[in-house]
Amino acid sequence: MAGKSIILERKGEKDGFAQRFGREIPLGTLMFMEGKEGTGKSIFCQRFCYSFLKNGSTCSYISTQYTIKNFLRQTASVGYDIRKYVMTGKLFFISTEVMLAETKPKSTFLERLITCKKIFDPEIIFIDSLSTLLIESLNESNMIELTNFLNRLKGSGKIIVVTGNPNEWSERIHSSFQMISDIHFKITREAMPGVGVVHNIYLEKFNGARHRYEPLTTFSVRPSVGLTIETSGVAF
Repeated sequence: MAGKSIILERKGEKDGFAQRFGREIPLGTLMFMEGKEGTGKSIFCQRFCYSFLKNGSTCSYISTQYTIKNFLRQTASVGYDIRKYVMTGKLFFISTEVMLAETKPKSTFLERLITCKKIFDPEIIFIDSLSTLLIESLNESNMIELTNFLNRLKGSGKIIVVTGNPNEWSERIHSSFQMISDIHFKITREAMPGVGVVHNIYLEKFNGARHRYEPLTTFSVRPSVGLTIETSGVAF
């Protein structure tokens, strides 16, 4: 089955993440990125989104954290400048502050999300973060409705990338996402003796991978450069 390349080349250099993450994401994939507050879920969404756009795909991006102005500023600051894709309509960005600004109760957010057709028109959909967005509307009884909806999107060849914070929803909902996802990343901050705090991303599962991938990558985030792979605690 065909896939979408996550290779990112700038000034003739690749950043190495595509090679570590299997080079391409198969069509009809649900990717789940989990991590607690501040671990780096959003920067990975930005990295993936930027490479998909550069490689010719269309994306939509729902953010519970950024307004469009802040998002453009943030992505430019780490070298993932997506302004031109917004201008040309290749990227459809929605801030939930705007999308949900009307005084509708948060308990209706799931229903409003899955009936907002324009979000799901592009080839690749990012929801960052789903646990924040649906904190008051997703429960174990309507989880099946969301699962069916995601399965229909996958069936039409879409790639859906969702992030979730395990502290924001029940353990059962969290483990459901781990189970139903085709690709599962876990992002952590960990204390390493003699090194200090390191940022790790674990690739826990990759169904349908066509190339090899690494189960663990240590990374940092650098101004103007974005994500950088670390080795033995020292950047290369």
